[in-house]
Amino acid sequence: MKNWLKMLRLDLAALVLGMLLAFAFAPYNIFPLAVISPAGLLALWLQASPRRAFCLGFMFGLGFFTAGVYWVFHSIHVFGETPAAIAAIITGGLIAALACFPAFVGYLTNRYFPFPNTAKLVYAFPAIWLLSEWIRSWVFTGFPWLFLGYSQTTSPLKGYAPIFSVYGVSLALLLTSALLVQGILQFKQKAYRSGYLSILILTAIWTAGGLLNLIPWTKPNGDPISIALIQGNIPQSLKWSPDHIQLSFDRYTQLTQPLWGKNQLIIWPEAAIPMPLSDAADFVNALDRKAKASGSQLILGIPVAAEGDNYYNAVITLGARNEIYVKRRLVPFGEYVPSYPLFPWFFHFMNIPMANMVPGKIRQQPLTLDHVKILTSLCYEVAYPELIYSNDRTISFLLTLTNDAWFGNSSAQAQHLQIAQMRALEFKRPMVFVSNDGITAIIGADGNLIATAPPHEVFVLNGKVQPMIGLTPWMRNGSDPILFIAVILLIAAVRSKTISENLNGRTVQTT
Repeated sequence: MKNWLKMLRLDLAALVLGMLLAFAFAPYNIFPLAVISPAGLLALWLQASPRRAFCLGFMFGLGFFTAGVYWVFHSIHVFGETPAAIAAIITGGLIAALACFPAFVGYLTNRYFPFPNTAKLVYAFPAIWLLSEWIRSWVFTGFPWLFLGYSQTTSPLKGYAPIFSVYGVSLALLLTSALLVQGILQFKQKAYRSGYLSILILTAIWTAGGLLNLIPWTKPNGDPISIALIQGNIPQSLKWSPDHIQLSFDRYTQLTQPLWGKNQLIIWPEAAIPMPLSDAADFVNALDRKAKASGSQLILGIPVAAEGDNYYNAVITLGARNEIYVKRRLVPFGEYVPSYPLFPWFFHFMNIPMANMVPGKIRQQPLTLDHVKILTSLCYEVAYPELIYSNDRTISFLLTLTNDAWFGNSSAQAQHLQIAQMRALEFKRPMVFVSNDGITAIIGADGNLIATAPPHEVFVLNGKVQPMIGLTPWMRNGSDPILFIAVILLIAAVRSKTISENLNGRTVQTT
């Protein structure tokens, strides 16, 4: 009975630690929790068997992802009009699948590194967790949301982003958690010299991150560009209704009318025109003529017909140049279902508009404004570091068009914007983030918010964007260096474990 109660208390502790971790991210931004929560979980794993470590990691994941991605239920139930029970089952399945990642981190760490020493704490634990985040960005098309590093867009550790991307920031956090736990254990064992060394290394990690923020990596290139971002705030319940399509046409036309000729670049959000380009040709051609006559360039989101009955989720430019960008990474069970022809009933049941989307080519040219190159992404794509990656030093700034109205008044919008801030840090370039109902924003090359539109309001956000030029280390090298460091940490863990076992074996033989 006592053992059962103790296990229950530990499970609840892991659940609470996971829930607390969600508050490290936007909109709460209590970034120290991204150190404290993993450190608390690691402490729970110290004396646990591999099986118990799996269970504790799973409970931690349940708490973390329930508090972090609860908004999936809103989009399925409210806008998908799915019964609450079924929406809860779908959301719960996603959360349970995501919870398996920290669960396997616990199992692998305790299975192969059972003793609470440096091999386990400082080498194995950070490396295995980091690799689990990297794998999560790929497996089953990936769900690269709520990586630990995203929580640090306002902390000194963001200085690692231009070198190692979000993964490097995650590693800095994990090493901090590991050194914190190791230092506490060393002080308890009265190994004060070792304890002070752990705290010194911990301090050095944060100090180095802060100093790295002082390196510009890129430099301004040309004059700032005047831009206007249109947040139409079209209700999701009306956006795709055939009876209300004119609402989108009228609102965006009225909001844009006073901007022609005053702004070099005018941007509408994802699917601002909620009908295929072929059906909206007259309206789009009229916009193109206005753009050419005024000297402004217009960028907007619109579906574009593909082969058969399929569609692309696309961005087009109107004015001096007519270009197109096609979304490359679609949302599974949101924009498409694998083997859709076999399961068309799913989309009818879920009431998902424009269900039969197909992806565009992985490599596409940036959009351009005169000689300014704009690295473009649509919605969910911005969460994938490797997808957005480019080694083109002449990229001027980043652009993301999105429609986060699917998630209502939840934390999803702030989390999405925080991910965009991390992309700005990795490239050391401004990011322009345009949403249907918020949070529309202009992000500086330092990852800080320059200007934002109030969410859930009709709003025109005017501002300037400074084009940049140059290469950050992340742009030059990609993910290879951080993955190499993770492998080196694992090798160090195995080597340290082997040396420790050999020494213990000799001690036993001598005795």
